[in-house]
Order: sequence, then structure tokens, then C-alpha cells
Amino acid sequence: MKVFIFLMLSLISFKIYALTLEEAVNLALKNNPQIQIYEKNTQISKLNLKIDRQLFLPQFFIQYSHTWLSQTPYLNIPPNPPLPPISFKQMEKSFNNFEFGFNYLFYAGGKRHAKLKIDKIDIKASFEKLSEQKKQIVTKVKKAYVQTLKAKAIIKIYEKQLEAVRAHYQTVKGFYEEGYVSYVELLQARVKISETKKNLKSAKESFSLSKAYLLTVLGQSPYEDVKLENIDITPKITFNLRFLQKKALKNRNILRFAQYQKKKLKQLEKIEKADFLPQLFSQGKLIYTDQIDYLDPKANFSLTLGIKLSVQGVQPYYKMLKTKLEEKKAELQIKDLKNKILLQVQNAYQKFITAKENLLVSKIMLNQAEEYYKLVVEQYKNQLATTTDVLNAQAQLTTARQGKEISYYQLLEAIFELENATGTKLIGGI
Repeated sequence: MKVFIFLMLSLISFKIYALTLEEAVNLALKNNPQIQIYEKNTQISKLNLKIDRQLFLPQFFIQYSHTWLSQTPYLNIPPNPPLPPISFKQMEKSFNNFEFGFNYLFYAGGKRHAKLKIDKIDIKASFEKLSEQKKQIVTKVKKAYVQTLKAKAIIKIYEKQLEAVRAHYQTVKGFYEEGYVSYVELLQARVKISETKKNLKSAKESFSLSKAYLLTVLGQSPYEDVKLENIDITPKITFNLRFLQKKALKNRNILRFAQYQKKKLKQLEKIEKADFLPQLFSQGKLIYTDQIDYLDPKANFSLTLGIKLSVQGVQPYYKMLKTKLEEKKAELQIKDLKNKILLQVQNAYQKFITAKENLLVSKIMLNQAEEYYKLVVEQYKNQLATTTDVLNAQAQLTTARQGKEISYYQLLEAIFELENATGTKLIGGI
């Protein structure tokens, strides 16, 4: 009954599901908060464009006021014989004012058009920033996925070693009972079993940590349980470094983002030039007031056309010089960024070549270690080798198996880093 309750609680506490690499990537792209922030930035850029488009529309206004005076104002004219003194009401003691009209800017020196171009550049730049962030997250997820697979593979290697060591222990035990070997060899086998169990436990802990980290990157609870699918590639993959570097300069979103920032500065320079140019504006409004009783008509319409120029010293000139310097600075930053991208591709490519060669060497070493282990086991059965020889051969086989698995997953990581450096997918299916 207790066992049943424990199993039920385990099923409730842990959600077990299969997770492919593609599903892991999609899950991370959906849940990652950094990506959500950049998506909001893109939406904000689009709203800024809509806001600045309103600058081309007239500005409408409406105003109403009611005024009370403490006394009614009169205009008094002293007597001027033969005329008597004259007194008449200048305005009402309380009166209403109402205005309704529009302001329209015909020409602003090109500021509004430059602002719209900046907004459109911001939309494209924010999209490039979002795309770059997505690719960084994809690489992070893929590497975490591979690290978890590698940790799982190491567990299987130690399980095989434990199985082999236990089988050897049984052989040694049989020989010991028949008096063919000493008690020392039996102790050696027992110690090796304990050592392998310890290594297996450590490997399982590493796997748990790798899996928890992967789930955290995916935005999931680290206590969930997942089954990962193996990734199969051929080690015969080849790439051309020059081709990859050209591809990187063409596809890297961070480079396009920097180029858009430079274009933005050119439009900013136009805005600053516009401060030296006059603005042409117009105003039309309907005015109604009953402030003066004898005023007729009480409602009237006015239309105003005007030109305005406002300059504070030569401030726009210095702003233009500053922007020109920022443009040159942006050019240097783009040049530096290109060099860094080329170097990043070269480093990733070198890692790929090294990992590929290591995998081929590790496969040869594994074949040799397997052959050597089989030979030593046969010799031991014929009393031509000692337990030390068998355990050493088993340790070499385990090391060779680990080397092969580690080299394989290092090759995968190198490919993912190369994809990240070039900004494009190089192998379909992973």
C-alpha cells in the first residue's frame, strides 16, 4: 500500500514528457523574457511611427471661458461745452468667450519627414535586435540540450562498466573458491565495483543538474522530468571558412542593427539642419464673445498665415558637428564589429575542425580499447592475465567510451557555435 501511494505521489509531483531539440527551441523562444522584451521594443517602434505620422495633420483646438468682473466698466468723457459729460458702458460685467479652430504647419524644414524615416529605421533595427537575441537563445538551448544528452551518455557508460566489473567479480570469486587466485584479487574487484558505483552516482547527479539547467533555460520548472531525443549527424561534414565568413557578414543581425543605427544618425543630422530653416504655418479660428454688448457681429472667423524662425545662437551648427562625429564613430564601430565577427567565425570553425578530428581519433581508440579488453578477459580466463590487467583494460575501455561520447557532443556544440557565429543554420534537422 505504501509503495502504491509513493508511486501515485511521484506521478503527481513530476510531469514526464518527451522533448525534441526543435520543441525545446520553440519552447524557449516562447517563454524567454528577454525575447518578450525585444518584441515589446518592436511594438513600441511601430507605435512611434504612428505617433509621428500625426505631425502632418492639423491641430484642432476648442476653448470656452466665462468671466465675472467685480464692477461694470464704464467709459467717462468729461464735459466739453457746449457738450455735457458722456458716460457709456464699455463691456458687460459678465461675459462668455468661445474659440474653435486649427493650427497647421505647412513646412518644418524637413523635420517631420526625417522623424518618420528614423521611426521606420527603428522598426527595422528592433527587428534585427530581436532576431539576434533569438539566435543567441537558440544556441544556448541547443548547447544545454547537448550537455544533458552527454551527461546521460556518461551514465550509460558507467552502467556498462558496472555490469562488466560485476561480471568480472563473479569470475574472480569462482577462481578464488577453486583456489586459482588470491583474496587480494577478490578485494580488487570489490573495490572497483564501489569505485564504479561512486562514479555512476556522480554521473547521475551531473545529469540531474544539466537537465534542471536545460528546463530553466526553457522557462520550465527544474523539477519536471523530460526524455530527450538523441541527435544523429555524420562526422563527414565539411565547411569552407571563407564561405562561412562571407555568410556571416551577410546574415548577422547585429551587424545590420549597427548599420541601421548609422542610417538613423544621417536622418538626425537632417533634423538639426532644419533648425536653421523657417517654419511656415497657418491658423484658422472661429471667435465668439458677448463681452461688448454693442459689438456686431459677435461671432467672427479669422485666418492667419505666418513664418517663424527661432535660433539660439549657433547651437544647431554644433549639434550637426556632433552628429557627424557620431556617424564617423558608427563607421569605425561597424568596421570593428565586422572584424570581431570574422574572428568569431574563425574560432568557431577551428573548434569544429578540432572536434571533428578528435571524434575520428576517439573512434579508433575505442575500437582498440574494445579489442584489448576482450583479449585481456580471454587471457584472464586462461590464467594468463591478472585482475589488475582486466580492471586496467576495463578502465581504458570506459575512458575510450567517454572520449568518443564527449568528442561527438563537442562536435555538435562546435556546429551550434558556428551557426551562431555565421547567423544561419548550417545543418538541417538540428
